[in-house]
Amino acid sequence: MVYYELWNILWNWKKEFTSRDFTSVFFSPNPIKVLHDMVKLSFLEKIERGKYRVNSPENFLTKRWDISKAYELVKEAEMKYAFTANDAVFFWTKGGYQVDRFFGFYPIHIKVEVKNLVKWLKFFKSNKRRVIVFNKPIKETLFGVFYVLYPEESFSAAQLDNFTVAPLSETVKFCQENIYSYEPALEMLDETYHLKLKIKYKEIKTNL
Repeated sequence: MVYYELWNILWNWKKEFTSRDFTSVFFSPNPIKVLHDMVKLSFLEKIERGKYRVNSPENFLTKRWDISKAYELVKEAEMKYAFTANDAVFFWTKGGYQVDRFFGFYPIHIKVEVKNLVKWLKFFKSNKRRVIVFNKPIKETLFGVFYVLYPEESFSAAQLDNFTVAPLSETVKFCQENIYSYEPALEMLDETYHLKLKIKYKEIKTNL
């Protein structure tokens, strides 16, 4: 990808520059189009007329993959779904607990019906989004925001904040089965929903 290579070069050249700076160093038959395209692709940010800033890797990914829009997109498919695993925890804790993800690696976990699996794959690909099926071979390097589909014959779901999410009981079970990473989340869920789980995470941490 030529623009990706150029972005790397620009990042190590100047963090901010003018179109005149660019044309004086980089030979191109249409430098204005190159800069325009790189702004559109989020490699650059146009500060003012004729002046540009190189987006850092973090800003590039944030601008390129708007995470809130990635969640909203799922509803547009108009098929049954339920956010599960990490995402069920994220929703039930009201965004209070997030683990195993960061701006450059953000899988979104979704249960879907087996009968609609092909439709889901086509939906995400038609929206130019990366998508994989859980426990199936991965054919490409995954980064940024991508979707992980968990096909099931049937599943239960709950409505939460205008989204469909795996039930609270199922989410608690997921945390218990992955206690090493999700014990703090269990405490949050226990306190929020009065589950009487007798989680001692805060007390243990305080006494260490």
